Amino acid sequence: MNNRKTTSILVSILMLTMLAIPVLGNDAGSGGDAGNTSSNATNLPATNATYYGNLTASSDTSDYYSVNMSPNTGISVQITFSSGVDFDLVLQNSGGSAIDSSLSSSGTTEEVSSNGTSVGGSLLYIWVDHYSGTGTYTMQICIFSVNSSGGGGGSGTGNGGHDAGTGTDAGNSIANAMSLNATNMSFWGDVTYSSDDNDYYKVSMPAYFGVSASLSWNSTADLDLEVYDNSSTTPITYSWFSNPETVTVNNYGGSDLFFRVYAYPGSTGSHDYNLTFNFDNMSSAPVNNQDDAGSGGDASNDYLNPTTLLITAVSVNNSYSGWGSLNEDLNDNYQVNVPMGYGVAVTAWFNSSEADFQIILG
Repeated sequence: MNNRKTTSILVSILMLTMLAIPVLGNDAGSGGDAGNTSSNATNLPATNATYYGNLTASSDTSDYYSVNMSPNTGISVQITFSSGVDFDLVLQNSGGSAIDSSLSSSGTTEEVSSNGTSVGGSLLYIWVDHYSGTGTYTMQICIFSVNSSGGGGGSGTGNGGHDAGTGTDAGNSIANAMSLNATNMSFWGDVTYSSDDNDYYKVSMPAYFGVSASLSWNSTADLDLEVYDNSSTTPITYSWFSNPETVTVNNYGGSDLFFRVYAYPGSTGSHDYNLTFNFDNMSSAPVNNQDDAGSGGDASNDYLNPTTLLITAVSVNNSYSGWGSLNEDLNDNYQVNVPMGYGVAVTAWFNSSEADFQIILG
């Protein structure tokens, strides 16, 4: 009986002691609380990344982060949080002056960027400030390249003009698409129903490279992601029904691709989105090492300009091998001259557990 009483007392003391310990944060994976002033800010690398943190109504009302910017780069930062709290976001220079701020009292997103200010090679501070409530936040940082004359984009208001951190709106057609470098990146943009429902981005693909793109957003809007090439009036691939929308293109190395972010009708207002690109060297992939019918490459994808098959003998079987893929090489088109008085029969063999091919003879 005495042992049980002792155990109960010890447990009660331990529980009270544990409850008395203040909650320690793990802001941005630091293992503790981010600094509450710029002088003790938690340093973060100047790379695209997503972090998590928290603020409280009493003991932790500010989180400061520092970033040492690389030359000729800009920065865009967004935080998202639950509807039960209100946090603000400020981007400061090394002297503590605000470069951009986002202090909205409505919504669950705040965004700032270098906003046309030359910040490459300098020290910046990101200040996440508590206004009301207690809760966690997600912070996404995008580092983008700018020319030597400086400047990134972004108004921090979600009202357009800061696509890809450039300070301008992405073009609304293929002809005036905003050019992007073919490097892995993640950035913010926005679309506005009725006035800016299309954003086009142009990427000049390196030879033998593929690309995957992902479009996500934090609102009830319906956004779509489509990909076009130089000659297409219809998308070569698209994603219309998900969030995030994802597309992959692996057979357009060495050509220009155009990525369209489209605000599908049915909503109103302005909506921020995040667009992420990941590029993959496909030089050793089958799609870039084809020898369809001994042609030394991929057979034509255009039925109006097919690859010619050279028939060396008639009245005997002429066999050819090739490669195709649903996502990377959907069509191989051939033409053959059939001598007068002869017919032709075509058969395709393939591993039915891996693919299903069809033949159209016309």
